[in-house]
Amino acid sequence: MKESTPKTTRLEKYIATSGIASRRAVKKSIRAGVVTVNGESILVPGHPINVEMDTVEFEGKRVEPLVEHIYLMLNKPAGYLTTRRDERRRPTVMDLVAELPDTIYPVGRLDLETEGLLLFTNDGDFAYRLLHPSHEVEKTYLVWAKGVSDDDAIQRLRQGVMIPSGTTAPAKVKRLRVNKDGATTKFEVVIHEGKKRQVRLMFKAVGHPVIRLKRVQIGNLELGNLPSGEYRFLTSAEISELMR
Repeated sequence: MKESTPKTTRLEKYIATSGIASRRAVKKSIRAGVVTVNGESILVPGHPINVEMDTVEFEGKRVEPLVEHIYLMLNKPAGYLTTRRDERRRPTVMDLVAELPDTIYPVGRLDLETEGLLLFTNDGDFAYRLLHPSHEVEKTYLVWAKGVSDDDAIQRLRQGVMIPSGTTAPAKVKRLRVNKDGATTKFEVVIHEGKKRQVRLMFKAVGHPVIRLKRVQIGNLELGNLPSGEYRFLTSAEISELMR
């Protein structure tokens, strides 16, 4: 009988999957000499390991892979599609988490030019609770819109406006700052729906097209100072809070 092939992977992928750090940070640590495989220091990223037999240590502590559900947040940059793959081979958000198991997927969607907080998981129940309209999970956005809005436009956004997919539910809208030249206004907007391109279409409906859009919060989970293009794993407390 033919023996099964040992399961191998790249060293930095194995460590990143464990939740210690992103692949970029792990590569720096490998070059710094803080990673060993079977007691031998490894200084070059890309070193192959047998995940079933080799012992990997990071800064003297044994690395154990994540074998259960994965939950993480990404600070999505503009220019990436929120999809697992693209037939035209354009950049997707999966390129930014390429070292993680391919069982994870984005929870919801941010359009191509929208930035900010995007969740990933391989837990279907978690994704369902966040996406199903009945749970009304609030999402907070920063919006930079063209022109200076009057109180009537803001009130229309708060009450709900007609977009191609129907009338939007009431939203929380706060005007934060008007640019000195009056070309743009910055808003904070909180919605609990997930209609396609909803925030952009809402502002278009009141005559103020969106110039820049960034999601900064889902429920009580804040993007914080996570750098653009980077990700981090959620804490147990954050996961429990979102599930509530």
